[in-house]
Amino acid sequence: MYKSKQEFVQVNGREIYVNLVGEGEAIIFLHGGPGSSHAFFLPHVLPLSEKFQLVLYDQNGCGKSGILEKSEYSMKDEVKTLDLLRQELSLHKLNIFGESWGSMLALLYATEYPENVNKLFLTAAIGVDATGYQQFKKELLKRLSFQDKVKLFLTDRKVKKGKASVEEVLKVIDPYYVYKKDYVKNKDQTPINREVNDQIGTDIHKHYSLVPKIHRLSNIPILVAQGSHDILNPTNIKALLLDYIPHARLFEIEECGHWTVVEKSEEINSLVVDFFSER
Repeated sequence: MYKSKQEFVQVNGREIYVNLVGEGEAIIFLHGGPGSSHAFFLPHVLPLSEKFQLVLYDQNGCGKSGILEKSEYSMKDEVKTLDLLRQELSLHKLNIFGESWGSMLALLYATEYPENVNKLFLTAAIGVDATGYQQFKKELLKRLSFQDKVKLFLTDRKVKKGKASVEEVLKVIDPYYVYKKDYVKNKDQTPINREVNDQIGTDIHKHYSLVPKIHRLSNIPILVAQGSHDILNPTNIKALLLDYIPHARLFEIEECGHWTVVEKSEEINSLVVDFFSER
């Protein structure tokens, strides 16, 4: 039985939903999307709570966290929210687990506040600038069958007209995120806030580049766990991330797609324990 404490933490006048599981040295989890929720990680990472305190939270406008009054979502705001949350939870130096968009947020935070970061564990990584984000979308589209490309186009039009939900889009594309389509059923169907997804997605396209600040990561241990069949595979990630951060280590998860946490949770958890236990 995993003991959890769920609460709303007031951060800069906002309500951030936090789920604390276990005791010990803390690991803070940054979910993907943008616009998803911490529920993506559940129940897959819960065994880690036997050794660590898991700090799972929903980003602004996501999951159970409050929607911003002016609905203005940005990368800069998420970095600020993460640091304020760190202070509210009395955490000194963060051990960060970033997944997909969360890996980008982890790197953004670490280049802004390197003194507040202990280690970074990145999985389903995207890269150090907008190139990876743009390439991800192109590679995903290439994978779709002709029928699913048509279905995606029509469903997306319905969503824009308010006649369909984002979840209907996910039903089309989710099977392409995994190595085996059977893995899809292992993922909780977490809702996506489309407004968050659109606004932060646009922000990434226009402004995401860590290259000018990449030197600030030089003293932070970084491990990247990438699925062998991720949409951006390990070879892609070497060019998009490792070539810029040569001290980062890359570990390939065999027979795995983009959802490493869902598809290969035991292997991911084992890597996490070893990495955050190293001294």
